[in-house]
Amino acid sequence: MDIDDQTIQFPHTAIPPVSSQTQFANWVGVSDDTVRGWVENRTLPTVKIGRQRFICLKTYLQEVEAGKTIFNSGDYK
Repeated sequence: MDIDDQTIQFPHTAIPPVSSQTQFANWVGVSDDTVRGWVENRTLPTVKIGRQRFICLKTYLQEVEAGKTIFNSGDYK
C-alpha cells in the first residue's frame, strides 16, 4: 500500500496516514480484540510497518467519504 501524503488535511484537524490498532479501537469505540480480528480478517485496510500492522486511515477515510458503510471480511486482501 502506497502512502503519498504525510497527513490527510481536514478543516480543523490533521490526521496521520496510519493508526495503531489500539488507537483505532479507542477512536471507533470498540475493543482492541475486535480491531485485531478485523485486521486478521482483512476487514480494514492495513499497512505493515516492521512486524506490526497499522490501520491505513487514509484509505479507510477515503472509502467512508466515497459512501462505503459496510466493511466485510476479506475486503482488503
